Amino acid sequence: MKIFLIGADDSTSDTKPVLESFGYIVYNNASIVDAIADLHDDLMPDLILIEVGMGTDPHDIEVLKEIKTPNMPGIFLIFDSEDVKAQNNLKEHYSYLIKPYSDEELKFAIELAIYKNKIKNEFKDSENYYKAIFEHTGTATVIIEEDTIISLANTEFESLSGYLRGEIEGKKSWTEFVDKDDLERMKEYHRLRRVGPGLAPLVYDFRFIDRNGDVKNIHLDIGLIPDTKKSVGSLLDITELKNTEEALKKSEEKYRSVLDNMVEGCQIIGFNWHYLYVNDAVAKHGRFEKDELLGHTMMEMYPGIEDTELCDVLKRCMKERTSHHFDNKFTYPDGNLGWFELRVHPVSEGIFILSIDITERVKRQEEILFKNALLEEKIKKQQKKLGYLEKD
Repeated sequence: MKIFLIGADDSTSDTKPVLESFGYIVYNNASIVDAIADLHDDLMPDLILIEVGMGTDPHDIEVLKEIKTPNMPGIFLIFDSEDVKAQNNLKEHYSYLIKPYSDEELKFAIELAIYKNKIKNEFKDSENYYKAIFEHTGTATVIIEEDTIISLANTEFESLSGYLRGEIEGKKSWTEFVDKDDLERMKEYHRLRRVGPGLAPLVYDFRFIDRNGDVKNIHLDIGLIPDTKKSVGSLLDITELKNTEEALKKSEEKYRSVLDNMVEGCQIIGFNWHYLYVNDAVAKHGRFEKDELLGHTMMEMYPGIEDTELCDVLKRCMKERTSHHFDNKFTYPDGNLGWFELRVHPVSEGIFILSIDITERVKRQEEILFKNALLEEKIKKQQKKLGYLEKD
């Protein structure tokens, strides 16, 4: 361990040999100015001892304030009771001993000063570590006191709020940043959080008011700091996300309304063959209510459909992601027949089926074909009767 002994004169001071008897490496410096000149990385002492009253220049005590050695403790050795006042200006920074003191007291004072300095530096390193994390969390972060005052705020919170840190810390309550419609709810959360764990939610959304009065949607993650009544909160601005969600919701409602009111049947079948969406026309075509179809599979609603050509086409579309257009004859559970023109397309959720009921059209076509066949038969009989055709 290296010690700078400042102001000591070998002819009048016995401090150096005592220190060396403790096993310390001692460097004599006639003045603090000389000590400052000797301070460098290769010769950085673990402690400074300043002998006051043994030839120390009074000006040197003031110079001591200029030493920038945050990891180095110091001790004043006061040999004259009249010089006790000399330590008053520096007692907040350095400890001191007054003659007479024993060698053991000196050794204890040195070890205590070094230990206290070590603890102080470890605490400072830890504090700096957590301050760095606090500052660079990537989201606006604050520490809130029990009385709702914000005691710490990082740069991100400055940007979010529009206020400088000096205008926030120790001055503003978090309640000043909350929309009035959310305020009472959050005040109750603040109270319950300090009553007991689990009584208030740790994550929720609220509306934030910045310096300009603009409203922002915030996702808040908040909780108590262990063994304190302080809480730390992380605020994520989700305004853009909320706006996007609202736009998508409106767009979805718009297009859903269009689909709901189409004459054609519209349905979306998921990859697990569940009905994800059906409009009124599909429900009418299938002779079910919409609520009866949604959430169920086609196979549950139409037993045996998996063995039909229709199901084969749907499976190809689902697997190969190809579109198909065809007419399909459908047999209802009661034996009645229905004809539908189907267009099947792959979509991100599974497959989309657009259906048009062509049953009446097919019936008319069949009726026309039947009548044409009857008419042709009558014509043939008449031609035979008139001798235009050979008789059978």
